[in-house]
Amino acid sequence: MTTAARGLRDLHQLHVELGHLADQLEAGPRQIRARAAFSEKKVAEIEAERLGVTNLRKASDERTLQLKTNEGKILDLRTKLNTASSNKEFEIIKGQIDADTMANSVLEDEILELFERIESAQEQLGVVEDEHKNAVQEHQRISEEVAANEPGLKGQCQQLEESISDGESLLPGEVVEHYRRLVNAHGPGAMAEVASGSCTACFVHLSPQLLVELATEQIVACNNCGRLLYPADAQEA
Repeated sequence: MTTAARGLRDLHQLHVELGHLADQLEAGPRQIRARAAFSEKKVAEIEAERLGVTNLRKASDERTLQLKTNEGKILDLRTKLNTASSNKEFEIIKGQIDADTMANSVLEDEILELFERIESAQEQLGVVEDEHKNAVQEHQRISEEVAANEPGLKGQCQQLEESISDGESLLPGEVVEHYRRLVNAHGPGAMAEVASGSCTACFVHLSPQLLVELATEQIVACNNCGRLLYPADAQEA
């Protein structure tokens, strides 16, 4: 492989490695934000579950109060029943007692159902609280892991950037501007290998002229996609 081609190949590899490290550096904060958002979501779910339990208890208390009120009315009506002055009055009072007794039966069923719903809601609240606790712990773990790995990743990035700078200094002056423009636009994809006479970035077959120039240590760009090219192996060079 020619010196120019080897230089581009090395730069390409360095940019690929730098890109991977940059992805890792960006992934850490993304994971932290995602875990924080998940934890906040669980807080909202806890509040919703607590509100649900509160509303169920309120409904249960209202029906219990209504049941006690009806029971008091029934006691009063039973007293009046014993002192009824006529059959008609007796039947009216008895009808009220029967109606209130039926209403109390319905209230008792509703209260029982509410107790069951409260128990289920409290269990679900406990599940969500445990999920939130685990989410907080996972957020803390990932935050510590990212903080521990970040200095090493940044150090590796700095080393690669220095190696890239050294490699760029070996490029011919007339190529540097085009190279940097491509790197800004495509990152590691600024350079591409030539395999079987084709650019591996756009898969267009190169002209014989470009292949000759590549083989004679000239740095060439693909006529189709503009990538800077290097041969796949020494035989093609």
